[in-house]
Amino acid sequence: MIMKTPLIPVLVLAVGAAWGQSGTPREFEVASVKPATPDQAQARRRSTVSADRLEFHNVTLWYCISYAYGMRSFRISGPDWLRKERYEIVAKGPAGTRREDLPEMMQTLLADRFRLQTHRETREIPALVLTPGKQGPKLKEAGSESGDGQGGAQVGMSVSESGGEQLNVKGGTMSTLVNTLTGLLGLPVVDKTGLAGRYDFTLEFTRSETAGPNATGGYNEPPPFPPPPAGAEPGVSIYSSIQQLGLKLVAQKLPLDVLIVDRADKTPTGN
Repeated sequence: MIMKTPLIPVLVLAVGAAWGQSGTPREFEVASVKPATPDQAQARRRSTVSADRLEFHNVTLWYCISYAYGMRSFRISGPDWLRKERYEIVAKGPAGTRREDLPEMMQTLLADRFRLQTHRETREIPALVLTPGKQGPKLKEAGSESGDGQGGAQVGMSVSESGGEQLNVKGGTMSTLVNTLTGLLGLPVVDKTGLAGRYDFTLEFTRSETAGPNATGGYNEPPPFPPPPAGAEPGVSIYSSIQQLGLKLVAQKLPLDVLIVDRADKTPTGN
């Protein structure tokens, strides 16, 4: 006599197994993690991310944490060495890996190789609020032909006549401006202008005002309020340049979600 096995229990087991697998942290199939050598630091190789693979060259652990958790540098707090020690990381995901899977895989790698432990909390940190100036905005509305040709902004860098840095934006929104300022200054900039259009504008700044290497390495503690512009360096202060657009930057403290690094090892475990 042939026994027939009920299908329903089998299906239930299969679904249960799939649910169990969905909770498993995603991880790279192959990964190499090593401290960077002086020669690798001098090589200045560019870090790249593809569909299923990433290569991080001469990067800090702070940089990796920022990528893994999608947190900007100023929203991470931890030991100072996290933004000083440098590493070489090459990792590849298994078949079927998508680009958006890589940050989660990096979280798993950091936990495995550096024994990274973190938690989140809300802290009040220094920020800048972009508001209209006393005389109101003086921005030029962008024409229909302005921008990158695909509905986005065109952003270029050059040297100004005064010898400083110059940012040229075509078809940019206030989001374009605050995101650019956040990257340049290394602390959050919040838009409170109420402006919803697209604009052409030029923004000048001096290199000493920017976050520089800290923008990549990250801050140990939230950065202080911006100091007065240094007059010794050629170029126009970014704050003066903002005022010429009929806007102003106001220093405030804002409550933001911050990632706290509780533990991390300087030396990664072997490959």
